[in-house]
Amino acid sequence: MRIISGRAGGIRLQAPDGTAIRPTEDRVKEALFASLGNLQDLRVLDLYSGCGSLGLEALSRGAAEVLMVEINPEHVGYIEKNLSAVLKSMQGNCGKSRVLLSDVRQVSERLPEFAGQLDLILADPPYNPPPGSFGGRELLLDQMFARWCGNKTLFVLEHETGSQLPWYPLSSWKLERQKHFGKRTLSWSRQVAKVDP
Repeated sequence: MRIISGRAGGIRLQAPDGTAIRPTEDRVKEALFASLGNLQDLRVLDLYSGCGSLGLEALSRGAAEVLMVEINPEHVGYIEKNLSAVLKSMQGNCGKSRVLLSDVRQVSERLPEFAGQLDLILADPPYNPPPGSFGGRELLLDQMFARWCGNKTLFVLEHETGSQLPWYPLSSWKLERQKHFGKRTLSWSRQVAKVDP
């Protein structure tokens, strides 16, 4: 697993052994970022960050600010190691970055200053979260999260191919396009109506 492109292109990323996280494959990540184009001056939020692969890719490609949110303290340690390697490679010539140890459901409360200010949200939640946990379905249905995002944010969700998710009109997120990669699918969405933060 590595940074594919940008100023930190080629940097190898560390991740815990085993199946504790499910890093986005390079071909999926490449297709995702090719679709996003120029990230210069964008504010990016990476939810369920794992080892930071998506957020750090955005930072390498010129994002102005990247926030990475992860609930597992061990995984946050990997994000911080990987961030350090990326910053060293970029010699400080990059946007701002921040790592937040938090449950995703609390992000709007923990980061009120970013209400309506995010350009792009990347989320790779667990495919089959245990009962009571907060996965992709819950994120789409969370009205507080939707209000916090505002109406300009592009939301890209990685999920299991074939999963039934509550897109508009079941939620305020309208599916714009999808791309399948075997058992993984990327879904691009935006909110259908103006939602003030």
